Amino acid sequence: MAITIEATAGHASANSYATLAEAEAYMLGRLNASLWTGADDTKNRALVEAQRELDGLTWIGKRASSTQALSWPRDWAVNPDDPNADYYASTVVPQRLKDAQCELAFQFLKAGTTDVAAVDATDGIIEKTIDVLTTRYAAPHERPTGLARYPRVLRFIMPLLEGSTITQRLVKG
Repeated sequence: MAITIEATAGHASANSYATLAEAEAYMLGRLNASLWTGADDTKNRALVEAQRELDGLTWIGKRASSTQALSWPRDWAVNPDDPNADYYASTVVPQRLKDAQCELAFQFLKAGTTDVAAVDATDGIIEKTIDVLTTRYAAPHERPTGLARYPRVLRFIMPLLEGSTITQRLVKG
């Protein structure tokens, strides 16, 4: 069954922040995006999966409506791209969040059958020997996990995350 993208900000049945057209436009400006040429339904599934991953994060501000399906739009969310540090309108999904979703959807497609949202199967391995080949991970506990494996995605969303020092408003007393 095909998935239809519903990207209306604040809608009760929204399943994506970005539309397929917005994702296509993002991919036009991205190098090595040839994997994005698959069927629309595959792209739609990747967008929905990326939205699910992003919605598990703790965002600044508070949800704009109790009936909205997704975490955004939000009230009291400072716009890090505004030179006056004004808040986003409570009807707006930030472009940086849409771009992060598109990038993460691309990474999901790029991974193929590997579930990139799953826990890394090699986490905790210090040494692995198969026949005469040995692999040793220098600091397995320091390897990036989760969204940290995608620095481009994190650069987009970091200022929108709760607890990020970038999002703290300076108050002079």
